[in-house]
Amino acid sequence: MLRKAALALMLFLPLAAGPARAEDDAVRSIYESMAPNVQQEYEALLGALARGATGGPGANAPKTREMLKVLYYNKAALFAFCAAEAERVRSPRAERVPAQNNLMLTTCVEEKFGELNKFSNTLGYALIFFPGRIESCGEQVRLHDQEKLLPPYPFLHLDEPKLYDFARYNKCLMTKE
Repeated sequence: MLRKAALALMLFLPLAAGPARAEDDAVRSIYESMAPNVQQEYEALLGALARGATGGPGANAPKTREMLKVLYYNKAALFAFCAAEAERVRSPRAERVPAQNNLMLTTCVEEKFGELNKFSNTLGYALIFFPGRIESCGEQVRLHDQEKLLPPYPFLHLDEPKLYDFARYNKCLMTKE
């Protein structure tokens, strides 16, 4: 009996792993294809910071640079996962539509980027009132599997790349321990 179960499991595992690998490949492909656009946007922001056009800290401030790298890394990964999910649920017979007209993609991106923007605002508040929560919440909501799948682009080199579930991060920051 045990032998049949083991044989059935061995036969099933390649079938289960096949679609997962294909989805991982799709996410990686989308992520890699975005690199030039992400780099252009990132460097434009660094230039604006250096010129003082944003009114914020300069681009040379190490903390500012590191924070921007983490945000751009997360933003690119969020988009790649949303795009791969939209492609996964698209019927093979359905016509491809431009990204801006893809309801599944735009909904996912708006939701995920909304949480990212909310985090940016919440972080300032948390730095003042709950600084002890930032690191512990961050560790609780890290997406380790996604970090392994999508390393940061070379221009976003981070010593410790971190991807986050920002909806959970926001909730954790604002919840009494």
